[in-house]
Amino acid sequence: MVALPPALAQASTVPAFGTLLAAYACEQTGAHGARVWAASAGELHEVACEGRGLALSDGSLARRALDGGSVQAAGMLSALPFGCGVLELVGASEEGQTQLLGLAPLLALALEGVQAREARRGRGRIAETVESLVRRLAGSLDLGVVLRGTAETAAQALGFGRAFVGLFSEYGEGRARTGEVFTFGFDGPFTGGIGVGPVTFEKLVRRGETIRFERARDEHTPLARSLSELSPEAAVIAPLSARGRPLGLLYVDSRTPGAAASDDDARLVLALAEQASLAIDNARLYAIETRKREAAEALREAGAVLAGSLHLSDTLPRVLEGAQALFQADAAAVYEQQADGRTLNITSALGLSSEYVLRVRAKFGAGVTGQAAARREAVVARDLPREGWGGGSRYTRGLLARGEYPYRGVLGLPLLTRGGLFGVLTLYWKAELPLDADELALASVFAAQASLAIENARLYEEELRREREAAVLLGVGQLLSEDRSDPERRQQALAEAVRLCALALGAGRGLLVLNGEDGGLRCAAYNLHPPSPEELAHLAGQLGRGPRPLTRRVCLPTAGSALIVPLVGGEDGSEVLGFLYADDPDTVPPGDRVLGLARSVADQLALTLTRERLLTALRREEARYRQLAEGAHDLILSADAAGQVTYANPAACRLLEPLTGPLTGAPLLSLPTPDTRETLRLAWDMALAHSAGGRAEITVAGFRLEVRLSAVQANGAGGVLLVARDLSELQTLADEIARRGQALEAATSRQSELRSYLALFTQAQEEERRRISRELHDDTAQVLIATTRRVTRLARELSGPQRERADDIRADLDTAIESVRRFARNLRPSVLDDLGLLPALEWLASQAQTAARLEVSGPERRLSPAAELTVFRLAQEALSNVDKHAQAASAALRITFGESAVRLSVSDDGQGFTPDQAEARAQAGHLGLLGLRERVALAGGQLTVDSAPGRGTTLVFELPG
Repeated sequence: MVALPPALAQASTVPAFGTLLAAYACEQTGAHGARVWAASAGELHEVACEGRGLALSDGSLARRALDGGSVQAAGMLSALPFGCGVLELVGASEEGQTQLLGLAPLLALALEGVQAREARRGRGRIAETVESLVRRLAGSLDLGVVLRGTAETAAQALGFGRAFVGLFSEYGEGRARTGEVFTFGFDGPFTGGIGVGPVTFEKLVRRGETIRFERARDEHTPLARSLSELSPEAAVIAPLSARGRPLGLLYVDSRTPGAAASDDDARLVLALAEQASLAIDNARLYAIETRKREAAEALREAGAVLAGSLHLSDTLPRVLEGAQALFQADAAAVYEQQADGRTLNITSALGLSSEYVLRVRAKFGAGVTGQAAARREAVVARDLPREGWGGGSRYTRGLLARGEYPYRGVLGLPLLTRGGLFGVLTLYWKAELPLDADELALASVFAAQASLAIENARLYEEELRREREAAVLLGVGQLLSEDRSDPERRQQALAEAVRLCALALGAGRGLLVLNGEDGGLRCAAYNLHPPSPEELAHLAGQLGRGPRPLTRRVCLPTAGSALIVPLVGGEDGSEVLGFLYADDPDTVPPGDRVLGLARSVADQLALTLTRERLLTALRREEARYRQLAEGAHDLILSADAAGQVTYANPAACRLLEPLTGPLTGAPLLSLPTPDTRETLRLAWDMALAHSAGGRAEITVAGFRLEVRLSAVQANGAGGVLLVARDLSELQTLADEIARRGQALEAATSRQSELRSYLALFTQAQEEERRRISRELHDDTAQVLIATTRRVTRLARELSGPQRERADDIRADLDTAIESVRRFARNLRPSVLDDLGLLPALEWLASQAQTAARLEVSGPERRLSPAAELTVFRLAQEALSNVDKHAQAASAALRITFGESAVRLSVSDDGQGFTPDQAEARAQAGHLGLLGLRERVALAGGQLTVDSAPGRGTTLVFELPG
């Protein structure tokens, strides 16, 4: 029997044992190659190999031999089990295998001894290394110190050159990714983190096992490809976890050629990872608590800072500064909701470019800011371009499309007040969003504090605005209500009112324009030259229903922005009394608050001006009524409740004072004669008892008077108004009215008779015209035609000069015939009787000297013969006037047929005339218009004349029919 070599039993490590055994087996069996396997933790691991032909082995034959406890063979390959190991041979002799099989118990004892020594040595090494790590950390709670110390200790304990510790920043189902990585021995820092794939995640995170890598063994595995960037010769990866929660991973490697990682190395790294996990967890808990304390302190300080300002212009920058300092943001902005409720504009910004601030307009529901406004909750974009959030405005969408958007991490925090959404606080980071869940919660708390500070500032500013508005309104009302009958003092008051309004609106210049009752304009300006009438008309054209901002294009010169508000008042509350204009060189348009104040100021101005106008009108009416009372023939007296006369007009003084003495201050009821006092007393009592007043008839100094008494209220006190009318004079007036009425009735009767006569005359004239026209056509024209024919026959028989004379006579006869026919047609055109009105009007238009046309509208129909004749004569006379007087280039006849009326319009483009010119022509004997008006009146219609010099003339006849 062959003896076991002593070196095998004395080997210090399992790999050394395997190397010696493989060499010994090849030598004893003549095998081409040998591989030694050892079982550990239920798995079979390759320990060492020797020779060639080992590619035939994949470990399955060795597993069957170990599980079955017997020799297994497959072709040239055979596997011999010994205890917890397997010797795999390629091309071994039968005799050699038999000898080795006899040494199997000794080999098993030797392997177990080596493993035992290695385990004892490994446990001491692990304990020593862990103790070294504990001493190195010395209870530190600084996460950076813990991670760097763990990486350095692991690398030094294994004798490897590099190590790193990475904590998971992303942790999902089957995958994870580290954030910041703490390294030892690497040439440069890690960027972008390290990803953990599904296979590695399963073994490291879920099963909590280490991963060993050796290039010689694992060169063509997926693990080698994933570690290709690090290019290690050997590496060990161990998980970091605490309290059942994965924290990250510990990686140790060596780039020394031939380096290997044993199971002891794996156990050592795992022990270091466990100890480091505890330290990391403690450090993270401490960091969280520290961050919470710091956050609470920072929030307290931020709250104190924000509470120290009650002006929104100061509060918003403080909010931005606090947010940027607390969360280390690269930029921050406050977006304020606009009046349309759909957009948000940047009101205050920190770290953003001017172009970004000016061009960004966020829309509700679009982008991070728009989503935060729409949802009323914080919206997080850790990597905005990669996550595909899109932009909230056209400008940001363009930047994202071109890849020029300067920020990756974006956080939108809604600013909510009791009045609703104020806007959104948006924070920007050029890198990915660095905030964890706790910090995001802290950001929401900060946004709530900022919202409270903004609400307080707005309430304070609103109160200040109301006080300022009340002071301005009071000042303007006092200025305009003072009695300033002097025009110069009145203008000074208006100028002072404009100054107050401009200062209250925050404007540099102001203008007040009032519409005068005479149609003129009154202007008062502050820091502004009085505008020209054209500029005032231009501004008046910009007025709307309420205050409105004006763009620079429509402002007065040198202004960048402005507002204009109408002053609407008057008795019915709809009269435009003028307008208030205010501008400033700044191009920022006035906001809603300024426009609201402008509306209030304008309402106060309009109210004060309306009251002043009403008081002025009242004084004017009082003066007018006093003037009427002073000039009245009736007796007018007023008395107080005690019956003492307070006023008596001159008529009363003239009649009563010769009988009673001075009237003012005398008792009203004792003034007339004793015979009339009782009657007057009854009327007095009736006036006090009934709203209709009292009435009595008395006789004083031969005058019969009708007395009416009415109760009145004046200056809060009661009284009585007495009006007495002379009935004798009234009777005389009534007689005169009756006499004149009879004369008017007689004149009306004569006028009616004259119109009847004129109608009969016109009818007889038309009949005479028809008779003469018919006789001219039937007699005279026929005689001339017969004579012409005879002269024609005579001319055929003649020759020479005699024939020429005959032809001349025939031509004269033809001219006479045409003249007779034209005269007959003018007297009474046969076309009117034969064909009707429209052909007759067409013939009339063709015969006019001025180019004329006929236009017809409405359903055509025949009128009565009288109506058609009237329309024809009106058109004939009107065209004759155009030919004679208008000097027109063209004229038009337009006839419109209605259901029960006909309308004729004759228009021209001639020189036109004024009413005075028409009157002058009538006095000179030109009665064309008078004749037309009279003919229309006879037919029961009416004539309308529209004419002006240089604008032509239009006559419109409206007739029944």
